[in-house]
Amino acid sequence: MRQFITALGFLTLFPFPARSDFDAKDLGRSMALFPLVGLLLGGILFFINYALSPYLPDRLVNIIIIASLVLLTGGLHLDGFMDTLDGIGGGNNREKILKIMRDSRVGAFGAMGIVFLVLIKWESLNSLGEEVKGMALILMPVISRYGMALLTHIAPYARDEGLGRPFVEGLTLKRVGIALSLTLVISFIAAGMTGIIILLIVTALGLLWSRWFIKKIGGITGDVIGAFNEVTELVALMLFAFFI
Repeated sequence: MRQFITALGFLTLFPFPARSDFDAKDLGRSMALFPLVGLLLGGILFFINYALSPYLPDRLVNIIIIASLVLLTGGLHLDGFMDTLDGIGGGNNREKILKIMRDSRVGAFGAMGIVFLVLIKWESLNSLGEEVKGMALILMPVISRYGMALLTHIAPYARDEGLGRPFVEGLTLKRVGIALSLTLVISFIAAGMTGIIILLIVTALGLLWSRWFIKKIGGITGDVIGAFNEVTELVALMLFAFFI
């Protein structure tokens, strides 16, 4: 239970505990249960869709769903996504990329990236039928949170210190296995073999993502992990639109 509460407090705005109160070792251990936090988020999104769909146009409901996920997570991963795009777009070597990524200001690449990210997520949701959308809303945050655990385990940390280092140091193969097992079960229950295929594609994407960033900056950072969460959410939605 302590690990779940730690994961919940870090990944969401639910205040138990506050993000500043984490024990470094607990952070890494909690990643085993990241998919369960994703399941909770997915359940909330599913309920929002169920509650609003009879009264509002689908396209309006879908933008409310996207905004709700941002609010529930405090924009934590979106911030990493924008910083990562700014770093890659504006830096021509490892040191400059890492320096730009640490800058709290949003640059042109980050601003453009978030616009396209939200638009593609929105249009992907718009393309889904109601039954399929329910599956996607539940499974999308589960698979993306598993993706963060996978990426954290398979890639070294690129900085001497930073928000993501406790995760890298505290996450073991056994805990990644727990995250994968939970995600496998949830994926199959939620979407059958389609869910398993999407999970496998996200796993392959994680391997490619880690390899590219190892080559580019020598590893990953907290921003890169957060960016991967956003990308895997987007990929999951697009795959649901493609497969079903």
